[in-house]
Amino acid sequence: MRLAAERVARIHGWRPALSPADANLLVVAGPDDPAMTPFLDSMWQQIPVPRARIHLGVPEAVEAGLASSADQVRSTEGQPEAEISPPHEEHRTPMPHHDQMAMSHDHGGHAGHDMGGMEMPGGIPMADRAPDRDELKLDQLTVPLGPGLPAWPSGLLIRAKLQGDVIQEAAVDVLGNPPAGTEPFWADVRRHPARRLDSCVRLLTVAGWEDAAITAARLRDDILADKDVESAVARWVRRVRRSRTLRWSLSGLGILNGPKWTDRPEEGDAYDRLMRRLSPTPTKHDPAAILDALPRLLAGAEFATARLIVASLDPDLERLRVAHG
Repeated sequence: MRLAAERVARIHGWRPALSPADANLLVVAGPDDPAMTPFLDSMWQQIPVPRARIHLGVPEAVEAGLASSADQVRSTEGQPEAEISPPHEEHRTPMPHHDQMAMSHDHGGHAGHDMGGMEMPGGIPMADRAPDRDELKLDQLTVPLGPGLPAWPSGLLIRAKLQGDVIQEAAVDVLGNPPAGTEPFWADVRRHPARRLDSCVRLLTVAGWEDAAITAARLRDDILADKDVESAVARWVRRVRRSRTLRWSLSGLGILNGPKWTDRPEEGDAYDRLMRRLSPTPTKHDPAAILDALPRLLAGAEFATARLIVASLDPDLERLRVAHG
């Protein structure tokens, strides 16, 4: 459902919003998930009018559903008149530090625990003071990262203690469960080339190379549609491999080494993982091991660096939830 929605949005020339305040359409893809409801409601409250919200339950409904929602955004019918402001007036709710902070809600899950902090209105904890690495007293704030960040694994929630933009401590949760009997979408070996490209889309998007990410998404969708794009993929791979800026941006981030990671797709740093995804060689993916390693990898990382580390690992949480279910 997500892939179908992304494909239709790309065809229409729509761009994903970087925060709820920049959006006017909230698309919920897939089955109903009570664990996600508080986060979706929080995002919806932050989207300024005119706005529309749609839940896509079957792939056949995607194109018509998105078109109908776009028409709703363009029309004032059904919009709360009291909330519609003239163009020169500011009508967006001020966001706290990092947009994802407003999506705060406690849920149980994998490796999750309460990191403390007094809850304030809106679910935002009060900032404490603690010494940083230079022994200076700085505000320390616990914020949730995800599950609604752009280019972020669906259902991943990381509660991070921040001092400035540096993560001091992180705890990982996985939200939601697929319906009983559901086969993970990427379990089909024929889809593995598309899965690798989908991961590249996330990492390149977070790294800021939008053009290469859009090309990867188009090639991913063509592979899923059984189109012959082998030569186009080869050209794209050569282009990505030649980027010195990308190598400089990703090298040394989120290093995983030691016997446990030898010959694994997660071994090495973020750049190593990207290069491995550009290869057609099949690899074994272990989302549980990735989630276990994330708190250690994110401790001491800046916020932007943490986004790159998560995107480079891109755990297949659907496979993990099905295994645990």
